[in-house]
Amino acid sequence: MCDTLGVILEDKALFAKNSDRSPNEPQVCEFYPARDPSEPMLKATYIEIDQVSHTHSCLLSRPSWMWGAEMGVNEHGVCIGNEAVFTKGAYAKTGLTGMDLLRLALERGASAAEARDVIINLLERHGQGGNCGFDHNFYYDNAFLIMDRRELFVLETAGRNWVYKQYPKASISNRLTIGREGDAYSGGEAVDFKKKYSDLLFTFFSGSRSRWEQTCEALGQANSVEALMGTLRRHDRKVKNPLCQGSVSSTCMHAGGLIGDHTTASMVVELDEEIKIWLTGSSTPCISLFKPWKFGEPVGLPVMAAGEEKPEADWIKREQFHRSALGRELPAQFYEDRDALETNWLNAARGSRDWADLNERARAEEEAFYKRWVNQISVQACGSNAFKRYWAKKNEQLTG
Repeated sequence: MCDTLGVILEDKALFAKNSDRSPNEPQVCEFYPARDPSEPMLKATYIEIDQVSHTHSCLLSRPSWMWGAEMGVNEHGVCIGNEAVFTKGAYAKTGLTGMDLLRLALERGASAAEARDVIINLLERHGQGGNCGFDHNFYYDNAFLIMDRRELFVLETAGRNWVYKQYPKASISNRLTIGREGDAYSGGEAVDFKKKYSDLLFTFFSGSRSRWEQTCEALGQANSVEALMGTLRRHDRKVKNPLCQGSVSSTCMHAGGLIGDHTTASMVVELDEEIKIWLTGSSTPCISLFKPWKFGEPVGLPVMAAGEEKPEADWIKREQFHRSALGRELPAQFYEDRDALETNWLNAARGSRDWADLNERARAEEEAFYKRWVNQISVQACGSNAFKRYWAKKNEQLTG
């Protein structure tokens, strides 16, 4: 489960995504430099495909065990987020995963339109498929939000079938949304794509309707990085205490009880003359900090160089605080301190010529922030017994 949104404004473009996956699945932020590969073939998560002569540099947020990525941005300012969508018919047991298609599009597309066409061509040639679950089998098809500074496309798929439509602003979740109004279709003729291919039962239980409505509503005020951070932290109005109950209906998704998915990584990208990125590098954005990184700057946590050993270690380290907070109530001062830190970083970023220094400062201030607050978390537990048992088991698995 995930949510992605984007908007093209007069002076800039904005992209944001929450990646909702198994709570114990680390997600790593890695920078991949441009390459001129000499090898003829490329091994994705499950299958090999032909390699190309040049790949663009990319920042990827990637489940640690996969080749592909949940979200990312390349050197040309192309941003992509993908969503699981539930469709009629059997899912393929192997093929390119949606995350593989996303990474390949960023490596090979110099514009949103090029990236869209990369996905379509690879989908038609190789198909999509393969288990995408971390600790259980999970098969699905994919939707993509693909954008750059000037154009934004929503591409929805069912097997090797596809439809896309261009928008000035859009949000996608775990549901098909395009009917007969698409700009182009795989069969050449317009069909009611969502009606023809949607699995209504799985789509209903994904909770995507509530989340999609939340993010669509937020698009009206999506004019700043701060606004998109707030959207990714949003909880369903019916959820009284988000840290003490699970809910698939919140954009900031919390697992627990019968709810098995959790927001494990979040990203906001601002595209103007530069490519400025704000990353949690951790789960649970409502209690995480979005840290700054500018494309082209030296890597620094939470962004790592591709190929580092144990890239998941930083994610797991941050997770220690989140796990201590889940099932507890944090005071208002925690959120005020969180917002004050991010406001300082945002203000510094707007005039900064030394992003490496800003990145280093943010990393140190984040560490001090969590050290201060980990000792102030209430010992009074909240949440149902099922919620407590769920997280006790997950914590044992993560540390064991």
